[in-house]
Amino acid sequence: MAYPSLEQYNLAFQLHSRLLSDPELRAGTVATTGLGLPLAISGGFALTYTINAGSKKYAVRCFHRESKALEKRYDAISTRLASLHSPFFLDFQFQPKGISVEGASYPIVKMAWARGKTLGEFLEDNRHDRQALAKLSSSLVKLAAFLEKEKIAHGDFQTGNLMVSDGGATVQLIDYDGMYVDGIKALGSAELGHVNFQHPQRKSANPFDPTLDRFSLISIWLALKALQEDPSIWDKTNSEVDAVVFRANDFSDPGASSALAIVSSQKSLEVDAKNFAAICASPMVNSPSLADFIAGQSIPLLASVINITGLAPAGRSKPGYISAYEVLPALNYEACFRRVGDKVEVIGKIVEVNFNKARNGKPYIFVNFGNWRGRIFKISIWSEGLDALRPQPDTTWVGKWISVVGLMEPPFVSNKYKYSHLSITVTTAGQLNIITEENARWRLSGSRDASVAPSISLNRETLERITGRPSQAATPAPPALRASSNKDILDKIRATTQPPQTQTTMPQPTRRPTQPHYVRPQPPQKKGVVTKIFEWLFS
Repeated sequence: MAYPSLEQYNLAFQLHSRLLSDPELRAGTVATTGLGLPLAISGGFALTYTINAGSKKYAVRCFHRESKALEKRYDAISTRLASLHSPFFLDFQFQPKGISVEGASYPIVKMAWARGKTLGEFLEDNRHDRQALAKLSSSLVKLAAFLEKEKIAHGDFQTGNLMVSDGGATVQLIDYDGMYVDGIKALGSAELGHVNFQHPQRKSANPFDPTLDRFSLISIWLALKALQEDPSIWDKTNSEVDAVVFRANDFSDPGASSALAIVSSQKSLEVDAKNFAAICASPMVNSPSLADFIAGQSIPLLASVINITGLAPAGRSKPGYISAYEVLPALNYEACFRRVGDKVEVIGKIVEVNFNKARNGKPYIFVNFGNWRGRIFKISIWSEGLDALRPQPDTTWVGKWISVVGLMEPPFVSNKYKYSHLSITVTTAGQLNIITEENARWRLSGSRDASVAPSISLNRETLERITGRPSQAATPAPPALRASSNKDILDKIRATTQPPQTQTTMPQPTRRPTQPHYVRPQPPQKKGVVTKIFEWLFS
């Protein structure tokens, strides 16, 4: 089943009172961006929209990627969770014909809005609060025990899918697309989870059983324990919302992990760090439950021999960056354009920080990575995002390197001022991170480990988009060619160190258009298929 695109869903949600089948949702109000367009948040398979219906608030998930036997999965998950009556899960309804898009019906999930903050947001605010971290650790242990007892698994345990409230005393899981329950065992796994919280063998082994969350729970629990011992570990390990103390690179080579070396340097954490390193280096099937890990039981035998140095062995280069999403250079408009509707990580150097107010009087900031008069990628931070960000971007950020993660939105095109802007809207703390130039270069260089990097599957998907038919396995670019391409991009970025000598505030359109002010993505220019394949695979 082919699902609608981001642009098609955005258009439908502007007419939600007519196109949604649920009476309560039809009568509600859709959350919008500063441009008046529906605000969509991207996940693995779904786009999530927010609807306020009286005193209630709902997350409405619309699918934009194929998921095997979607209705059967949600029917089994719904039945199992309803039988548990557990506060760890939210009420939801799977509606097979929940929305009409261009005359056809598509499924949605209507989910109650969770209380509190995501785990990532909670840690941004409370990582120095040992009492809050202790409460959260206790809540995590209780959740892990419940999952083990009921023989179910969430499948994508990460900071964005765990809601925290009551100062860490209450936790709830959201987004159930990849859940395991006994009734759908034969269907197999629907997703692989966020790489910064998954065992390095998750992709190759691709299990689908009640133990799916064990590794994730151990990694998060150990990260929380490390922060309780020394809150400065957050900064020492370059933690961020999507990477709490550890990230995928640490799991793939635990002996050379600087984060594990920092954690193990704490006497009280030395044994746990070594045991976790052994779990990383052993088959995923050998991962113990969180309770066993805390008790020091069922630890793989490698714990007695693994050596955590924090350094790569002599003669071996630093492993490539492993991102949960495709990494794009901010100055490569075409590469960003091809990922409209996808959740991505964009890296670049800021050349302008523009401040203004929308027609409703609320402030906003545009963070530009090129001259606003051209075709550029930018970061949009509307009033809701400004409320969440501390610190907020200002003119001192010009020249800094940035990593931003979010949904690549359709181009905003001004015929009057002759520009086309792609953007990611920042709504939560942690989407936007200042990084060093060295770190930016490392991230842009891509992963050298094809077994864990997302680039191969993404390139294959790109070929399918070009040709309209399944592609053969893609051959990675020769190292010299890849290095040359990345060097060109980085040189281009470095050339933009000084902001252009133009006005620093983008002029406002004379009036707000009555129709969405974006265009459906079309190729920026006509090129032959061979040229497209070459550029898209190796740029």
